[in-house]
Amino acid sequence: MTAGKKGFEETWLEKGDALYDQYQYEEALEAYRKVRAVDRGYLHAVNRMGTILSLMDRDEEALACFRTVLELGSENPLLADTALNNMAAILRKHGRFDEALAAYDRALDLEPKNVMALCNKGNVFSDLGRDEEALAMYESALEIEPENAALLVNKAYALTGLNRLEEALGVIDRALEVDPGNIMALNNRGNVLSELSRDEEAILMFERALENDPERVASMVNKGISLSKLGRHEEALAAFDRALIHDPDNILALDNKGCALSELGRDREALVAYERALDLNPADEGLRRNFERLLKKIGKRSG
Repeated sequence: MTAGKKGFEETWLEKGDALYDQYQYEEALEAYRKVRAVDRGYLHAVNRMGTILSLMDRDEEALACFRTVLELGSENPLLADTALNNMAAILRKHGRFDEALAAYDRALDLEPKNVMALCNKGNVFSDLGRDEEALAMYESALEIEPENAALLVNKAYALTGLNRLEEALGVIDRALEVDPGNIMALNNRGNVLSELSRDEEAILMFERALENDPERVASMVNKGISLSKLGRHEEALAAFDRALIHDPDNILALDNKGCALSELGRDREALVAYERALDLNPADEGLRRNFERLLKKIGKRSG
């Protein structure tokens, strides 16, 4: 190569990176594919292709890219580790939990102190309702990174699943000491307080979360639920309507909106909310019970 002149594959790599940063994913893919044509082992390009394909919901193609990186991982162990975690995240997304756990186990065999793998393996256990095992993963990760607010929030979530609510509250408070504006910590603290029937305090947490992220739908819905528990149904309805502006298909918001409307005696409007939610998820038994209960109530009154 002439001194000062970039290689063909390096030029396409830089072009792909620039297009990736501009969210021009199809064009970036084409650039990265040219790198592969020149040097199949150029792992950065293959890994980026996997990332882009995943963002485009072309997950099987993304998995193939990450597997290629893993096959050549000895050339770049750090990149191979990233590919392994990305691959496991896709498997988890599709409910292929056993495969995801196997991928994280492989990562942990290579590096037992891999915090990302420990955390994500805990997340898979959490998805499966195996909260004790999830808690063990988060605690192992926290031994390595004790000031990691995201890990502390995940640990609190596992403790909540185990109904160890006071412990969960203490862990969330620790997360907020580390990161006072952590949205997940604020929202989860509100959820735990609500579980403890401390809904006035819970509402303050949800409001703090919304100050930091005004479009956070989960905090709007959770605030509405706490307001409903306190009998403040008009305010709850406003919270659910706000959530539905941002996410019209939010089933939890629609269900709870139906409950609030029913409490306010606005049964016909409640039926509309329940019907919309059932259109989105006809298999939800709780929704159907609410809907049928309200139909009976209206029928008795009409009779």
